[in-house]
Amino acid sequence: MNRKLIPALASLVLMYSATAWSQEATMATINGQDEYQLSGYIECGGEATSTIKPGERFIARELSHGEGYWEVYLKSGISGNIPRNRIRLLPDEPLAKLNYESCKKEWRKLRSKPIKNTDVVAYSAKKYHGVANYYKTLLQASEGDAKAFAQFDSLSHMDGEAGEGHEETTWVLLHVAGDDTFAKLLAGQSSNVREGYAEFFADFGTAFFSIPKAYIKLHFPKTYAILYGNAAQQTKADQKPIEEVKARAEAGDAESEVELGLSYTNGEGVAKDQVEAVKWFRKAAEQNYADAQNDLGASFYNGKGVAKDYVEAYEWLLLAARQGDEDAKKKVTELESKLTPEQIADGKTRARDFKPR
Repeated sequence: MNRKLIPALASLVLMYSATAWSQEATMATINGQDEYQLSGYIECGGEATSTIKPGERFIARELSHGEGYWEVYLKSGISGNIPRNRIRLLPDEPLAKLNYESCKKEWRKLRSKPIKNTDVVAYSAKKYHGVANYYKTLLQASEGDAKAFAQFDSLSHMDGEAGEGHEETTWVLLHVAGDDTFAKLLAGQSSNVREGYAEFFADFGTAFFSIPKAYIKLHFPKTYAILYGNAAQQTKADQKPIEEVKARAEAGDAESEVELGLSYTNGEGVAKDQVEAVKWFRKAAEQNYADAQNDLGASFYNGKGVAKDYVEAYEWLLLAARQGDEDAKKKVTELESKLTPEQIADGKTRARDFKPR
């Protein structure tokens, strides 16, 4: 994935992608009794220095370029590289919480500046999605403004560099808003929106860990409970066996076909397999099942399990929208800003000629 983002988030990108890593991060401290002068950078805020004192805890991960240096992340949010011989690992300690407070300061600066086309996220949000001031929206959402959060969520289907940058910012917003505020924002959303965030946070890896759910459970327990708690609290008797879902899906029950597709998407009862998920979404979509048509259209929109195809996405989303699916209606509007008049006409023709099986 291309992580080229706006300048304001350049240092954030470095943490995720500038250097590959060879193992999951762990907590560590300085080896020896001498302080260490760290020269590095602070998230969203440029270069910075810090004195690491003996006994101070920080996150550390081995770099893969074989030069004997490890990247460290201090509780202050400053990151940099330290020789391996100056680090003592503490593998039994849970990872500390990442610090993105400098990003909120940067958002305050950027909200009053003109938006340039080089700022791909904010520019796309304004030009194509009607969010006039991306950074003002971020600040308001981080302070618990439900309307601003809805605007932020409306950008979740941006594609290309803008979409990638927005994904990174979703992770930052969780930290800047904090557990109480973010959990309250999620509580006011539909189940579909919460499911989307649950899937995103479950899959969103960083340079420090590839599976974030344990980290979210530790540092954002209220958010974790809203996103994953209900499923975790179900008893085995309450959960529908996957074999039963498969049997009904194979018999042609559209609702079960969607349920099975979501199981493959989320890896619940079966191994994650987005290609298999799309297969079951299509079966239900071809029966004119609106939820499946929306899921299938989103799959083509994002290229998940299938090659990205905006016209194909438009066809299925139109079919779902015509049945009253509000999420599909929103996506149809977004797609129409990306398609040519010829592509729109093609998609409408396909939707008009659609015949349920």
